[in-house]
Amino acid sequence: MAERDPSLMVRAAVVNLGAAAVTLLLFAVLVSVVAAPVGIADPGARMAFWGRLVLWPALVLFAMAGGVMAARVPTQAFNPIDDPESRFQRVSQRVLANSVEQTLIFVPALAALVGSLPLPDLGVPVVATGLFVLGRLLFWGGYLIHPFLRAPGMAMTLSVNLVVLGWAVLRTLA
Repeated sequence: MAERDPSLMVRAAVVNLGAAAVTLLLFAVLVSVVAAPVGIADPGARMAFWGRLVLWPALVLFAMAGGVMAARVPTQAFNPIDDPESRFQRVSQRVLANSVEQTLIFVPALAALVGSLPLPDLGVPVVATGLFVLGRLLFWGGYLIHPFLRAPGMAMTLSVNLVVLGWAVLRTLA
C-alpha cells in the first residue's frame, strides 16, 4: 500500500470540518426560516408527515439503483462477477451501498424526532430531510468527479445524521 501524504490528510480534515460547519450553519439558518407544518398534532398525522419526508431519501436511493442498472447497458456488464464494470458503475455501486447505510440511520432517527418534537419545532425534520438529500446528491456527484470530492457530501450527511439522531435521543430521554 502506498504511503499517504500527510498534507493530503490535513486538507481532507479541513474540507470535512468545513463542510460539517457549513451544514450546521445552514441547518440553523433554515430552521429559523422554515415554518412548522400545521395540522399534525395527532400521532397518525405525524406518521403521515414522516412518510412524506422519507419519500425523498427513498427517491434518491431509487435514482442511485437506477444509475447502477443503467450503467450496465452500454458496458454490457450484466454479470456482476465476471463482466468488467465502468467507473461510473463502480462509483455508483459504492455510493448506493453507503447511501443505504446512511439512510438506515436517518429514517428511524427522523421518525423518533417527528414523534417527539413539539409542534412549533416540526420545521426541523423538513430541513433535516432536505439537507440529508442534498448531502447524498453531493456525495454521488463529488465521487463521480474524484474520490476526494465525495467528502463534502459525506460530511453533510454525517452532520445531519448526528443532529437528528442526537436530538431524537435527547427528546427520548427528556
